[in-house]
Amino acid sequence: MPNHPITIEGIDSNGGLILSDRGNTEVDPGDTVTWIIHPRSGVNEITGIINNSEINIFSEGPSRVGNSKNWRGTVNPNIGRGSEEEYDIAYTKNGSTTNRMFDPKISVKL
Repeated sequence: MPNHPITIEGIDSNGGLILSDRGNTEVDPGDTVTWIIHPRSGVNEITGIINNSEINIFSEGPSRVGNSKNWRGTVNPNIGRGSEEEYDIAYTKNGSTTNRMFDPKISVKL
């Protein structure tokens, strides 16, 4: 099963996350998606990854990987192609305990 790493590279001037895939992830059924915080991104931690749509693309997770700051989810192997999910990444900035939200998109390739 291919892995789709998404690196959180930084925080823009509006408080949005700068992601390696520009916030639009394309996956295949059964793929694994991993969110990785770059050490110089300004992001302290991901506090949650929340589904905001009627469709849940993931069959497992997303959840924290052990004691790391990375998160991982497995795309449902039976999900229909063309399915799309909007979700929120809840995160805290370095030096802050306030949760902030960012809403990227994940879609299953046709």
